[in-house]
Amino acid sequence: MPRQNRRRVEPVPTAGGAGSVERRESWRGEEYVMRVLSGTALRSYRCPGCDQLIAPGRPHVVAWPAHDADARDRRHWHTACWAARDRRLPTVQRSRSAPRY
Repeated sequence: MPRQNRRRVEPVPTAGGAGSVERRESWRGEEYVMRVLSGTALRSYRCPGCDQLIAPGRPHVVAWPAHDADARDRRHWHTACWAARDRRLPTVQRSRSAPRY
């Protein structure tokens, strides 16, 4: 029988687009809104967990602090990097005006 170590979180469907599910998670004492995307992106993003590119069309996670109502501080993560975010902290801190690549 497989181990059940991960906390089960019930997804709440939203109007965020086809194939997206949004939920709230708490991490390091802060509430985050997390949206799972099914791979509808048309451009690549850099994952803050592993500092690698997320290829266009690949499923991934978008997360931002819950207090950020307009989601300006959102970050795109690989699904595995988001699940292991306690072990995969960003090694490079980028400011908003720094180049992404």
